[in-house]
Amino acid sequence: MTAAELGSAIENAVTSRVGDVIRTIDSEPSRSAVGRRVVIGIRTRGEPVWTGPADDVLHSHPVRFVACPSVLSVLDALAEAPPPSDTYTVLVVLTDRDAGELGDDVMARMHRERLYDVSKYTLLQDLLRARQLDPQLRGGDNAWLVDALVDLARSGQLPSMVGLTFGRDVALGHVVRNRFAVEPSTLDLGGLITALDDVATRTRWRDLGDDERFGIAEHLVERLGGAAEVVLRLATKREDLIAELLVADVLARSPEDDPKAAHAFGAFVHSRFGFEEPGRNDLAAAGAQAVELVTHAVTDHLWQQIRYADTLLAQLNGVAQAHQSRVLPSGFTARLELAAESLDESALSVVDDHHLAAGEVAHVRRLRAAVRLRRWLSTPSPESLNPAAALRAHARELSWVDAELGQVRRGSSNSVVAQALGAISKKAGARRATLDQQFVRGLPEVAQTVPDDVCAVEDFLPKIVAPLVRNHKVLLIVIDGMSGSAATEIVNSIADNRRLGWTEVVRSADGGREAVLAAFPTETAYSRTSLLTASLVSGTQDDEQRAFPKHTFWPPRTRAVLVHKAGLGGSDGRDLGAEIDAEFVPRKEPQVMAVVLNTVDDALSRGRQADEPAWQYEHVAGLPQLLGRAAENGWVVVMTSDHGHVLEHGSNHRPDSTGGARWRLPGGDIGSDEVLLSGRRVLVPGGSAVLATSETVRYGPRTHGYHGGAALAEVAIPLVVLLPPGMDELDGWAVNSLGAPDWWTGRTAAPVKRPVVAKPSKRGTRKPSVDQPDLFAADGPLLSRGAQLVASETFVNTHKGQPANRVLKPEVFASVVDAVLVAGGRLPVADVLQAAGTPGRNPRGLVAALGRVLNIDQFPVVDLIDNGRTVLINEKLLNEQFPKEG
Repeated sequence: MTAAELGSAIENAVTSRVGDVIRTIDSEPSRSAVGRRVVIGIRTRGEPVWTGPADDVLHSHPVRFVACPSVLSVLDALAEAPPPSDTYTVLVVLTDRDAGELGDDVMARMHRERLYDVSKYTLLQDLLRARQLDPQLRGGDNAWLVDALVDLARSGQLPSMVGLTFGRDVALGHVVRNRFAVEPSTLDLGGLITALDDVATRTRWRDLGDDERFGIAEHLVERLGGAAEVVLRLATKREDLIAELLVADVLARSPEDDPKAAHAFGAFVHSRFGFEEPGRNDLAAAGAQAVELVTHAVTDHLWQQIRYADTLLAQLNGVAQAHQSRVLPSGFTARLELAAESLDESALSVVDDHHLAAGEVAHVRRLRAAVRLRRWLSTPSPESLNPAAALRAHARELSWVDAELGQVRRGSSNSVVAQALGAISKKAGARRATLDQQFVRGLPEVAQTVPDDVCAVEDFLPKIVAPLVRNHKVLLIVIDGMSGSAATEIVNSIADNRRLGWTEVVRSADGGREAVLAAFPTETAYSRTSLLTASLVSGTQDDEQRAFPKHTFWPPRTRAVLVHKAGLGGSDGRDLGAEIDAEFVPRKEPQVMAVVLNTVDDALSRGRQADEPAWQYEHVAGLPQLLGRAAENGWVVVMTSDHGHVLEHGSNHRPDSTGGARWRLPGGDIGSDEVLLSGRRVLVPGGSAVLATSETVRYGPRTHGYHGGAALAEVAIPLVVLLPPGMDELDGWAVNSLGAPDWWTGRTAAPVKRPVVAKPSKRGTRKPSVDQPDLFAADGPLLSRGAQLVASETFVNTHKGQPANRVLKPEVFASVVDAVLVAGGRLPVADVLQAAGTPGRNPRGLVAALGRVLNIDQFPVVDLIDNGRTVLINEKLLNEQFPKEG
């Protein structure tokens, strides 16, 4: 709107107002004396300006308009003599002075001794050039809205409404858009908080008149609820809006019957809101919305507010309630300490829910390890553990224990958490040491003769790798020094990344892993050389390089290549060495390539293990690239080590330079934490060595980890075999279906029940018979849900429509459904495979076969979840798709 247009609109509004007053005067004939002058005072919102004709006629009365920017100019205007007239004349005085400034004498000469406002409604209509204004705008409750609209229109912040109707809702939208710099149609509580967190917007809000603030608040509360009033009132008086709301979130969540919490809550609301306190629910809703904003976009500014909220909470003596917050640093600390004190899974889940948990991975991981170890300590401990059983136990359970012990032993800077970690470390470490001592008792015999059901390191290539090479291209990855715990974590990280598509298989029919027996002492020169030369010898890389391609147990014409660390580095744009890339080129002859990676062994001396004992496959230099090449080219991956290791955690130094870090040559007394081994599998000169059996003993300088001793973690070599994407089965191997121990996952193992299975009739209907008891027979057995399923007409018809060579027998469906439902709808794949009678089968294949019948129209009655570790059956969908009959 131009200045001329604005001036014209104001003049029209003044003229309209003066006309209304004249009509009122005319309705009182006794007051219409000839020659009398009526003075009408008009109060303007700014400096009075009149650009129209000074003299005019309104309703047959001469009217003079005079702009008076000062009291003196008002007096001058009043002093002028009125022009002659047959009726009364009107003097319109436009002034921005109020009645107090003009004084009683001047006001006495004004009509009705008052100053009139111009017609806001008329002025607004003229400013907008609208055809019609919503009649609701004329109401007294909307005076603030008209004033706000006039201000916006005069400043050119309202669009022209030429020929249109201007409604109240549209008007409110324009005011909200201007005052908060937001789009009103999409404004929600979060958007309101974000807008008022801006200093300029908050200042604009505070500078509004009381009536307008009240009107806007009333409108927003109607739209967004009482929480909007909390936000608006806080923004009126407090500078750090989000910090205030984060404190509100804590205190509103606190129990009302806690005296200290109630006192902090009362102090907060009274100091912020006075006697007109908002409801607790509204306060909680506003606080919760601030929490959502913080968790979705943390900026430097928000971090300042988060930290300041902690200060405010402390000022209110509300720190004891900090655990209620999932964003405040004090809340994370409080949750961490509560979980440490209870070592309870539910308390740990509360820690996980905190926004800072993702950035405090080490703290949370160590606390989770403590919770797991507490569960492990509640499981039965074996009375005896011979070497064969110990190796198997390490592969399936104790390696998981070692990983968790490695975590808790790293400790914490928080004294409460540190105390909890120390206590569980002591208890679990003592039990774990006892198992090591049980294992060590049988080692003297193992030093000479390998148990029948154990694969020794020297037999690894001929017994495990060579048979695979006959039908598959094999990539043997030897991660030097990788312990069972490190292998467990590396493989878990591979399995968790479902995009990679690898399937782990094992030789055991029950679906569990095995470990390989190392040579003694458990060092690279003895055990790795024995592995790669397939003989009990000590040696070097050169010895390994010469022997590996020439093994007579490789299938005829096998191309066998061994690459050590030096051949791994990329060049010329490659991420792996040219030698390795060349081997992945497809060939007709059998292929086996062994690659030695030293990342884990190097970490023991170079420091990584001191800060973070956990391993991911990405942490092992070259492993992601090798897995990628193998997956692309269809190679079976065999991942193993030459020995394990133990980590430093307060070791006892017994200086002895005759051997290595964890072994020495015979001489002197043999301690209770040492073992003397002699025999063909002890490869030091003389065939005898004293090995440390306790993790706390070392003979060399202090580092971050050691190997060479007789602890189970050093002797047990992990064995992992992975099938590339698209290869689901391997002759003589079964899918690793046991997974993590129950104490590690936190699940409760459920017994697998064998149901009463009814044989479906040929016609697809239930017929009482000897094989199929009547579900409703008074004295017959009650059919299980699985039996009811396979007897249903829907199942029979769907099952019959499947290819005979691809469909499972009805008994398998019944057994699996019953086993899973007994367990509450979820069951580990190992138990499901057991129920199906196929413990070595690929669980993906089993679930796919079940789904072809049960998942009618793609409704997921049965599914594989938890990264392939758990089978889920949705009982509600099952009942909908296959209704129970009768």
